[in-house]
Amino acid sequence: MDIGALARAVVSAESSAQRGRAREYLEACRDRVFIHIRRYLEARTAVLPRGLRACLVEYPYRRGKAVRPTFIMLFNDAFGGERRRAFKVAAAYQLLEDWGLGRDDILDSALLRRGKPALHRLYGLPAALNALDLLHACVGDMLYEYCALPQRLHRRLHRAFMDATAVTLSGQHLDLQTRAVPLERFTAERYFAVVGMKTAHYTGACPCRIGAILAGAGPRVERDAAEFGRRLGLAFQVLDDVLDVENTGGGRFGKAPGNDLYEGKRTLVLVETLRRCPAVRRRGILAVYRKPIGSRTRADADFVQTAARESGALARCRETVRERTDDAVRFFRRRLAPRMPASDARRIAEFAELLASRSH
Repeated sequence: MDIGALARAVVSAESSAQRGRAREYLEACRDRVFIHIRRYLEARTAVLPRGLRACLVEYPYRRGKAVRPTFIMLFNDAFGGERRRAFKVAAAYQLLEDWGLGRDDILDSALLRRGKPALHRLYGLPAALNALDLLHACVGDMLYEYCALPQRLHRRLHRAFMDATAVTLSGQHLDLQTRAVPLERFTAERYFAVVGMKTAHYTGACPCRIGAILAGAGPRVERDAAEFGRRLGLAFQVLDDVLDVENTGGGRFGKAPGNDLYEGKRTLVLVETLRRCPAVRRRGILAVYRKPIGSRTRADADFVQTAARESGALARCRETVRERTDDAVRFFRRRLAPRMPASDARRIAEFAELLASRSH
């Protein structure tokens, strides 16, 4: 092995070890968060009618990746917050995500969530709406009753949860509006405007800020933590869009192949595909997207996915993921890392790299 190859092998091994540490931290957080979710829901839903209870706990008990709760714990730990209290708050935030996913799935007419039928397809739309209304009430109840926070801290976190809800729903509103925009007029700027208010806010900015609030890190740290989370959240969503196109089935992704196409979502992958593919394919993609949602076929999805793969759009979007992740990490190292123990700074940077390298 030459020196260059040896150096690359060493770097690869180090990167693998870093992702392994970050994955272990994520899994540990995930386990603790879902212990609290189950403990809370089993007590709170015990008196509900059986069908309502089953529908309400369906998404929480499917156990998501817990990326958002992990952000809360990372920043709480980095600034010396109380871990037991933070895990309870992180669990409440996971419930907020589960509620949001249920709403999204109804609005998008989704087929699958976490590898199983979407809530409204499993229980019917009326039952799903009823259960989701109650689940949203449970978020506030869990934050107040189960977390048992000091009054001033509860007030601040209640506002943060409200901010997560209001800004994310505003982003959802913009997302729905963009689906009426002819695809040829949809731009990368529009895409990042939607993603910045939607995924980047509730996935990155709010959880990082909540962790800093829990630890009492101060307003400046809270703002910087939110900005780091926002920047990383942009990369997170672009990679989600890439993975949707790469999904060929088999259950690993937890969603139906061609999910974004069926739901009519406008993505950066589409923008880059239209920019790069031959004219005949471009006309074909535009024709597919003129079809009403619900009438698009598996063949339509295959056509668009093939065009994206062969155009080089996926590679360009992965470069964007790398650029956005690097931007977030540079910001973190400049503004946040000097204020925390080196081990915590390293863990947060490793977690950012884990998210940028995920394959599902």
